[in-house]
Amino acid sequence: MKVLYIASLNVKTGGPSFSTYNTLIGLKAAGADVESVCSPLESGDRLIGDEIPVRFSRKQTNVGIFHYTPHLKEDVRRIENVDLYHIQGVWMYSTCVVASLGREIGKPYIISLRGTLYPQDIMKSNAPLKKLALKLRLLKDLNNAACIHTTCEEEMNYCRALGVKAPCCVVPNPIEIKEYQGEKEDAVFRLGYLGRLSPRKNVESLIYAFSELGEKARDAELLIIGGGDDSYEHFLKKEVERLGLNNVRFVGFLTDKEKDKALATCSVLAMPSEFENFGNVILEGLIRRIPCIATKGAPWRELETERCGWWCDYSQEAITSAIAQAMEKSANELHEMGSRGRELVVRRYSIESVAAEMLSVYRWVTGEGEKPECVVE
Repeated sequence: MKVLYIASLNVKTGGPSFSTYNTLIGLKAAGADVESVCSPLESGDRLIGDEIPVRFSRKQTNVGIFHYTPHLKEDVRRIENVDLYHIQGVWMYSTCVVASLGREIGKPYIISLRGTLYPQDIMKSNAPLKKLALKLRLLKDLNNAACIHTTCEEEMNYCRALGVKAPCCVVPNPIEIKEYQGEKEDAVFRLGYLGRLSPRKNVESLIYAFSELGEKARDAELLIIGGGDDSYEHFLKKEVERLGLNNVRFVGFLTDKEKDKALATCSVLAMPSEFENFGNVILEGLIRRIPCIATKGAPWRELETERCGWWCDYSQEAITSAIAQAMEKSANELHEMGSRGRELVVRRYSIESVAAEMLSVYRWVTGEGEKPECVVE
């Protein structure tokens, strides 16, 4: 089976690219013939890895917020012997083009939503344009898909609420199961944030929690790993300055060994986002035996049920309370929580198990297999 992914594998695009790359690695190991079509890389960009064949579409044109790749349809059409297209994301020119091509030549296509149909995402930016696009074109593209890929039931429910009637599969994101080098070498309670800096990530709530906890947080540290929105990062730093905090560090965007080294110093990892369709950051923490905090804007009830972290309401009070509870845990208790978290990831979120589930969807879509349990029609 040959599957063509329409996806960015640029390291700078963060979680979605890493989970896509890991899925492709698993599919390749399982015997699928996989490739990816990406926009050309710009100065300073790089691919996550070189194990997956990548074809670059011809030059992309940017017109304001719109990204137009005039030759994409032709470039994709030229790739031979493809059994199905797997498109990553919704609000992109590539989604419309490849969905249209699939219908035109009779090839099935799957669309991974990547959190793009959450009401918070639709309303946060360019809401009128997004609603118009859904009405004029995207709803047709979604309803004609062989399957819609969601990473949790909540995402599927939002999709249905918008009028999408195509079959949906619920398949989580994967992570590579390996031992990470480095162990925490000091006794400082260090709360880590890892990810893109943007307003919906609600990073300021961690800063405000440290301020509210006062003396209790005096000997603790908040480590913010990531970059992205320069104006938002400036706002965060100004808030740290305004509150007079001297225990908050910004270390910027890190990858590979630098990221591993920084995470090894963390006692707990926090994801205080307003909403996440999955939240790869939690996997990044748990696989390293780091307990995690996530808000209920993300589908991480397992932090609670598997006793490997805190799943709290999306409110400043709840986030501050979760951090306070984490600070009260002994190093041994945090280690035990982290160990339970790693066991969960190995059992449920390995590259092999996620790839096997996705491959079963592909076989069903192409008529080569029975409908898997993860598919809801």
